[in-house]
Amino acid sequence: MGLWQKLFGWLSPSAPTAAPAETPTPHPAAAAGGTPQEPARGTREPAFDPAAELAAPLVGTPSAGDVPAAPAAHLAAEAAPSPQADLFEAAAAREAEVPPSIADPALCEALSAYAGMAWDRQLDFAERVGDRPWSADTAQGLIAFGDDLRFRMQVLGSYSFQSGTWLWIWAHTQAEVAPAFTEVARQLQGFGAAKNLALFTEPRTALRQEDLHVIGLIAAGADNSAGYYLGNYGEGILLALIDPDHGLPTTAPQPERVPTVVSQLISDFELDHRVLLQHYLPAKGFSVQETGSRITGQHGPHRIVADLDGQGRISAISGSLGPAV
Repeated sequence: MGLWQKLFGWLSPSAPTAAPAETPTPHPAAAAGGTPQEPARGTREPAFDPAAELAAPLVGTPSAGDVPAAPAAHLAAEAAPSPQADLFEAAAAREAEVPPSIADPALCEALSAYAGMAWDRQLDFAERVGDRPWSADTAQGLIAFGDDLRFRMQVLGSYSFQSGTWLWIWAHTQAEVAPAFTEVARQLQGFGAAKNLALFTEPRTALRQEDLHVIGLIAAGADNSAGYYLGNYGEGILLALIDPDHGLPTTAPQPERVPTVVSQLISDFELDHRVLLQHYLPAKGFSVQETGSRITGQHGPHRIVADLDGQGRISAISGSLGPAV
């Protein structure tokens, strides 16, 4: 199985990869003989446009099943393998209409701007985590994979299987998550207000499960996070960002990866291809030149040429690059 299929396999929110624990379980670091790190306490500074950093009020009353209730403020997950169709098959088979919030042109613009580097980092994160089972401690703001990997996280919200809706953590008054680990979610509300994105300002939104990747990519890209994770806890899906300063190395330039990332994104998400290239190429260190319908990126000896058709979509992408990753 290729990395692309594997990535969507473990990120697929339809796969029951986790179930809520009945009682608190030791943190994986403790089980391995390690010492859990002290949590950050209100010191995180998300990388957002300061003009969009607005405080978000706590509003709304969630229904049962939106976010895992945590009397001990600790969620644990055990892997429960089950054959599932991958995201491509699910997307091809679904008959549900695209939710209005996802069809919003402003959302497409934001996704196009942030998806490139977010997906680039996501590939590294997926490769690092692999098939390890996950667990999360919402009081400490930690998410662990197996017994050897643990990262600081920011909780964004949750998806309820019962209602088919997404609920932001800032709107969930019953969720026991320390405020220090919901800061990015609150930043995103201000971000959404500044860019007129209903998906990021409405407390609750009816979505398909695969739409959670849109939230994850925009959030991870805007925050420069190391990745995002969709954790199935039985009644729903927890969406969390992985702190960029906790445990994962900075993505190497790897200019040869660009065609692969671009091809993957435009094949599975509705994007503005020109905007994607305008943001992703400079982020990878390319200088960009636009001549009509042709976009050329140069990074040292590496060169990428993308031609757009009459609808602004990439019709061909080629270039002189190093070995593929």
